Amino acid sequence: MDLEAAAKRLAKLSDETLRPFATRNFGREQYPEAFSVVLAGETGMDRPLRILKKLRPELDLGVVAFIGTNKSLADDAIEGTEIIVGPGRDQFDILRLAQSDACNYDLETEDLIRKLQEYENQVGIDILQADTDFILLELQSLPEDLSAFCQDVYEFCPDIVDQGVGSVEALEEAIVDSDLMLGLWWD
Repeated sequence: MDLEAAAKRLAKLSDETLRPFATRNFGREQYPEAFSVVLAGETGMDRPLRILKKLRPELDLGVVAFIGTNKSLADDAIEGTEIIVGPGRDQFDILRLAQSDACNYDLETEDLIRKLQEYENQVGIDILQADTDFILLELQSLPEDLSAFCQDVYEFCPDIVDQGVGSVEALEEAIVDSDLMLGLWWD
């Protein structure tokens, strides 16, 4: 399914109004080369993930789908969770579409992509959500050395421990307890 058809399918699956743009910069900027819907009032991940998992297998090469912002700072924002379809060769283009970065740590979009490609090679990843300073991944397998992997994640994204779980050991437990989900953010 090409981008136009994917946009229509997204609107049908979500039963929400299709927007002829996606948002960036915490919802404050519109990107007209992608489409999106906002699941009004939805701040949890269950429904957005269900929609994403139904939509993705139907997409043609050259089209990506992901969850965008769920905390828009736009003046006219609809509170809820954005789902986006846009042009992309592979899942790493999701970060380019979202313009994800870790500017507080001097990491630009391409820096994040390089690190995530390492994780892809190590354990396989599925990028589910990307926003300005947040990325949600699903690991496809448990790392052989979970402790070393989590130490590397901490060095890449200190906020996950320092403002989140509290220790690298707690990060290990969180990954296992969440069925291999990993949320990265940089404040």
